Formats: sequence, structure tokens, C-alpha cells
Amino acid sequence: MKKRYKNVFDKERRDLLKIFAAAGVTKGLLRASPLVWGTMYSRLAHAQQVNKSLIIYVPDGCIPDQWFPNANLSQLKPMSQPYNGIKNQCHFLKNMSHHRGGHGVVSTVINNNFQGDSFDVNMGRTIGQNRPFSYINLGVHSNGHGELTRASGVAVPSEDNPFNAFNRLFNADPTSSSDPKFRIIDSHRDAVNALKNKLGTYEQQRLDSHLTAVAETEQRLIDLANSGGGSQTCDAAGPAPTPFPLNHSTFQQQAELQADIIALAFKCNLTSSASLMLGNHQGEFSFPYLNYTGVYHQSIHGGNNGDSSYPHFRETRGHLSSLSAYAINKLQQEGLLDSTIVCEVTDMGNGDAHSSNDVPLIIAGGGNAVVRGVSTAGGETYTPLNLLHTAAVALNAHQDPNYKGYASNVIPGLLT
Repeated sequence: MKKRYKNVFDKERRDLLKIFAAAGVTKGLLRASPLVWGTMYSRLAHAQQVNKSLIIYVPDGCIPDQWFPNANLSQLKPMSQPYNGIKNQCHFLKNMSHHRGGHGVVSTVINNNFQGDSFDVNMGRTIGQNRPFSYINLGVHSNGHGELTRASGVAVPSEDNPFNAFNRLFNADPTSSSDPKFRIIDSHRDAVNALKNKLGTYEQQRLDSHLTAVAETEQRLIDLANSGGGSQTCDAAGPAPTPFPLNHSTFQQQAELQADIIALAFKCNLTSSASLMLGNHQGEFSFPYLNYTGVYHQSIHGGNNGDSSYPHFRETRGHLSSLSAYAINKLQQEGLLDSTIVCEVTDMGNGDAHSSNDVPLIIAGGGNAVVRGVSTAGGETYTPLNLLHTAAVALNAHQDPNYKGYASNVIPGLLT
């Protein structure tokens, strides 16, 4: 009797193994080149379904009356205004509580305790089990006061250096050729040569597209490094770049590059699960290029000179919103947003009061699986853990026996 599939991911794994076997692709070849693995993965008929998860962490909540938009999103507030260009892709939640709000709990923002796997890791074990990288966790000035990601209870620091993240994912050698595209090919030469006669026209075109996209992102890294963070263009045949200082003055460039790398990893089928930390929970970072140049934490507490409208926090939180919106928009530009569930989470509601109510949360993407372009009341009994569970249901991750389970109920009105 034919053996039954355990779940959709078990079927995916078996289908993928059949594809590898039919093409004569060995495990060694796949380990040598994640790009080849990702290209072969695209042969799966369901490769365009909702099958990717991105968690974006923004520290220290908001000021509620400066954040929450109206029901049809025709009126966004200063802290949420940066989402205006992609608001139809977002669902803003209000009246939400936090299961453990405040400073020092970042390790449980996407976890129901300090043990086991955080959501990004668990999605790697479920929806991402058939990808070259089960999950990737990137950040910008995120380390030092608690990690968002935990694997089997052990904290996993985010990779704050986009150069390291890029090289880890794509194994690029920026000195091997004058042509940026061939730099990538040199790193995967054996795998590409072994595979080229086994690919159909579609896969060959897709691999070429992947290599070109990787090279473009690599060139942005090199340009930024060799220009000291400016916009000058350097000679691609020049010496190996020295990573630019990861200081606060390049916070925006770092965040956008990390978002680009995540989108590229999704596009090349290297992973199904990613997280992006925009700062740390103590707010020990700044944006020297804004009007308010002080420390983020101070823009929340005491840095507004008694102004109840929080002018400095409006600016700094609005800037973080723009970086989250950039990541969502990047996925949309790359045609990835409909197949990705994005959850923006934070560790408190009112940032000045460290409250556990009025928590600003967003779910975006998900194609026809998610209701978008509105703001609704989730309800005070629902927390970020319910948001994660709702995302897991949309991703079918709850079908997998490895799904940890973060809450029992989905949030009404989010899924179609």
C-alpha cells in the first residue's frame, strides 16, 4: 500500500527528493551551492503558495495616539505614516495586549517562554525544512541586551553585519573576476557546471536571474564599503572591499541592505524564514542624520521637553517605521509579498509608560490568505503570540508535528 504523507511538508520533501534524483543532483552538489538547491526547489508546482515568514522587530512600542490609523487607513498617524505607500498590503491591529510587555523580555517577544524555539526558528523547522538555510536572523545594532532568536532555548545573536550575512548566504568571492556576475559564478562554479546540462530552459533562466540579482546586491555592498557610506561607484575589479563601520550614521543603509539580503534569500529559495531586528530593546542607538540626533531611548523618555505630542519620539519611531516599510515594499517589488507573511512585533504598547496594552502590531502580505488594507480591533485577550499563531495557520505550519504552538486561537478577522 502506498505510504501516506504526514503533512504538506512531508509531501514537499518527497517531491523535492524525486526532482533531485531525476536530475541526477547529489547531496554534495546541493551542499556546495545553496543557489543550485534553490533553483531546483522552484520546480515544485506549489512554489508560489504562501510559504515564507518574515518577523520584523521594532523596539519600545509607540505612543498610541501617534500611531493607530483609522479603520480604512485613510488617516495614518505620524508614527505609522511611513506605511502609507504600502498600506493596502497591511493589516494594523489595535486594542492588543502583550503577554510579557516591557524591557528585558525581547527573548519572549516571538516565543511563549525563554525555552525551546522562537517563532523564526520554528518556522525553519516546519515550512523551511526543505530549504538550504532553515532560517536567517539579521539585525541592525541589535545585540547586547537580549536576543530575539532562540534555538532549543539557546540565544542566537542576530547577524548585524550585512557583509557577513551576504557572504554566509551566497559564498561570494568579490576578488575573483572583473564582472560582478562572474564573481558569484566563481563561487559556485563546480555546482553550476555540474548542473547546466541537467536544467531545462526555465531553470537555466531562473538560475541566471538569481545570479544577476545576487550580483546586484553584492555590488551595492561593495559600492557602499569603498565609498565610506556614500553613493560613489567604485571599480568592480578593484581590491576586496573593507566593510564600512557599522556605526549609527549608517543605520538606514544597514537596515536597507539587510532587507535586500532577506528578499534575495527568499527569491533564490534559500530560506523560508527570516527575522530582522531594528535596534535593541534598550534603544541604545541613534540616527545622527535626523533632526533629533540623540539616543533613541532618550527620544522616548525625557527627550521631548515636556511636549505631550512627543515630537522627537514621533520622528525616531516614524523612521523605524520607514525601515520596516522598506522591507515590506522590497518584498512587493520582487514579487514575493503575496507568498510571504510579514509580522511586525514589538515588546510593549505605550513606550513611555512601558505598558502591556495598545500594542502596535502589523501583519502584511500573504496574498489572498490575509485581509489587508484595514485596521481592526484584535481584542485585549489577544497578544503577539496570537499574531504568530495566526501567521502559522496561514502558512499551514500548524500541520507539522514540529510546530511548537505559541497560542491556541487565531485573531478573528485577519484570515480570509
